[in-house]
Amino acid sequence: MMRFSFIFAALFGMCAVIACSSVVPPDLDFAAARCTTVIDDGVAGMPTWDIGAILELTRPGGAKDPNGEFYLRAMHLAVAELNDHRDISGRRVRVRVCDTHSDWATGGGAVSRDLANYLIQEHKVDAIITDASADTQTVQAVTVPAGVLLMAISATSEELTFLDDKGLVWRVAPSDLYQGAVLARLATETIDPGAKVGAVAVQSPYGDGLVDAMRKQLSTRLLASTFPAAGTGIDKAFADLDTSNLGSLVFVGTSPMAAMAANARAKVAKLANLPMFLADGACDKDLATHPFDAEATLLGARCVLPGQPPTETYQVFAERFKQRFGADPGEQAYTQHAFDAVYVVALGHAWATGTGSTGDVTGATLAEGLRHLSSGEAHVFKPNDITAMVAALKKGQPVDVEGASGLLNFNPETGEAPSDYEVWTLGKHGELTSNSYYHVNDLGGGKISVQPIAGK
Repeated sequence: MMRFSFIFAALFGMCAVIACSSVVPPDLDFAAARCTTVIDDGVAGMPTWDIGAILELTRPGGAKDPNGEFYLRAMHLAVAELNDHRDISGRRVRVRVCDTHSDWATGGGAVSRDLANYLIQEHKVDAIITDASADTQTVQAVTVPAGVLLMAISATSEELTFLDDKGLVWRVAPSDLYQGAVLARLATETIDPGAKVGAVAVQSPYGDGLVDAMRKQLSTRLLASTFPAAGTGIDKAFADLDTSNLGSLVFVGTSPMAAMAANARAKVAKLANLPMFLADGACDKDLATHPFDAEATLLGARCVLPGQPPTETYQVFAERFKQRFGADPGEQAYTQHAFDAVYVVALGHAWATGTGSTGDVTGATLAEGLRHLSSGEAHVFKPNDITAMVAALKKGQPVDVEGASGLLNFNPETGEAPSDYEVWTLGKHGELTSNSYYHVNDLGGGKISVQPIAGK
């Protein structure tokens, strides 16, 4: 998922057409004020190991970003569990979080780059956690030359798979190569075999990548139309679609853009009643809160998010999350992925300082540790398993881990973990209801199998 947060402000006249951000000095002076959030356990006098994080915590107007808020909570929970009456190689885990304030568009990502430089130069971090594709793509240009591990929470752009990253860019979110296959399957399940699928997508690595992924599955059955990242031109993108033989529509963008898409669809008679499917960028609880024209609706639209039928591991995580924060982690996408991101980086530290490695903690040794989390004795991310996982990794023994987001079987070459997908339907009161799951199996050679699976 790629979040174009400056769009929120642009839609309400707060920003320029191309980019929305505050003026940021071209140096590191501003970064200290952006990086004041520290997640630790409050234990004084113990050595710590710092992980950096660059997240979108606030929006341009100063309001809290819902995704960022839930990411922070999940990371707090992970740090608390990892540090509870234990340490990793004599150190307590601490996360220093920098807020992009939705400014990633400034100067082609200057804010994210400066924050990464600040974390590396001033706090000597060996690992940085990012959220979505745009910031991840930007930050890796700093972290890879510096030899720092980069772990992404919700970056799904297929483009990240092909980075020349020296094995240092990893993600707990699946590639959009798989989301594209799921969307292609959903969009063709109930239409005539000869009917085509229309795709309207934002012009970005996220939108372009998903269109390309769907085209790999649908070939000439896919008719695509795009619009600029600023959110302008959505009406034209819908109007430009060849409507003569369309059976369904797929939209790729943010939830405010999806509301604009609903308005645009309603203006084209042959599109108004076609089934509509939304990519993960629009699949959030705010979907129905944005302005709709009187004749427009997204009622019955379906959207997708990475997720599997609720496993015991996820349910236990969700209960711990609810007890600590009084909220359901399912309210925001990728919350469990933020939790898992901290766990896997910490376990990479255990490997790096153990007998199977050099004993030095670097981006490269952390990455090598991540390559040892997909085989060996099975463990899950919960407090009672932490000591056993750390002990095995310290001895140079691999472990096969399951996180709150599912099995974390990282591809050692691409640094990616696969995922199943959950399908949600928008109700008349704006509520999103989970109704099905799909399993994705990469058969190699560009062939991907997508099959429905039963929920629990």
